[in-house]
Amino acid sequence: MYPQHLSQIITQAVTRLQTEIHRAAPVMAAQVVPWLESLAGSARPEDYFKHPLAFPALLLPWWVEQSLGRQPDLALQADLAYSTINGYYYIRLIDNLMDGHATVERDLLPALNFFHTQFQSAYLPYFPADHPFWPYFTATWIRSGEAAMEDAALTDIDEATFTRVAAQKVCAAKIPAAAIAYRHHRADLIEPWAEVVDLLGGWHQFLNDLFDWHKDLSRQTTTYFLSEAERRRNPDELVVSWVAREGFAWGIDQAQEWMSRLKAKAEALDSPDLLAYLTTRESILLAQQEKLASGLQSLAKLVKLE
Repeated sequence: MYPQHLSQIITQAVTRLQTEIHRAAPVMAAQVVPWLESLAGSARPEDYFKHPLAFPALLLPWWVEQSLGRQPDLALQADLAYSTINGYYYIRLIDNLMDGHATVERDLLPALNFFHTQFQSAYLPYFPADHPFWPYFTATWIRSGEAAMEDAALTDIDEATFTRVAAQKVCAAKIPAAAIAYRHHRADLIEPWAEVVDLLGGWHQFLNDLFDWHKDLSRQTTTYFLSEAERRRNPDELVVSWVAREGFAWGIDQAQEWMSRLKAKAEALDSPDLLAYLTTRESILLAQQEKLASGLQSLAKLVKLE
């Protein structure tokens, strides 16, 4: 999924982050770097960002530039990747605390200063203070935080609320895509690519809700999928029974509907790279569905016996 040049850029961006935090804040680095590795589950945090199921925030600016018929500006792409990775850790640190399942995150809060500074300052060489990029940056970044706070307070989510709130939690990925559009004097592309981010964010979030429904249920986490379970299950029917009976199939149908809309957007934007990514992700989803099908059938039989 990740072209060789971009894969190298991501690895270099993680190295740059670790080098910079060791140089600027060695005490902070001693605690932050192990956290980065724990998130990735390895000593190579870059592998986390290249995982085929990860949200493709680092691919988006690459796709935008490729859709323009240009060879990507590797220096610009490197700065955007570095910025986005720092922005991700900033958001992830806050999210882990808000989810109520933090481990060391409370002790790492001062590292937010480092992540935010690195995230924003990467754009400074490219856009002067009066450039229209900065109002877009500010509005989108604030919207990302607003969506996270609103989502955390929800006790019921329907499709409209999911689209307006939960799917917007990754809207900060619009920022590097907009940077590419502004850099190439194609502000007209900002909105259509922003629509791709919204759809892709919703699809990605919904799949997390669909495949993690049992964990969310045990933690009493409100999601669109579990909210639909409450609306759709029969009186006195257990959520697990509804999932086995029809819920999982309904979720797959919803995901496929969003995928169809995403593919149409990719074709309209003349982005074969985005279309190829979506086709691959769809294949992965169908393989996951097939793998889980027999387990759900067994689950349905067990539920009937109870």
